[in-house]
Amino acid sequence: MGIGWYVATCIVLGVVGGVLLDDEFGTDFVLTLVGLGLGLAAAGWGGYRMLQDLFAAQAKQREAERRPSDDAPADDEQDEEERA
Repeated sequence: MGIGWYVATCIVLGVVGGVLLDDEFGTDFVLTLVGLGLGLAAAGWGGYRMLQDLFAAQAKQREAERRPSDDAPADDEQDEEERA
């Protein structure tokens, strides 16, 4: 699931849960706001975690691209071959 779907799902579930609880307990919209707040908090935390994982994967990929491959000769070996 992408980050957009995750954020939307958290917010919608929080609001819907709040509305249902407001209907059950006869409160105006207090629990809807609490549900919205909880949904936003869950969306923020989950989105942060997803982005951290994405940034870590990108950094790992960049590091792998910078590292010389095992098949390529090292710089010392290239110098020796050029001298010969």
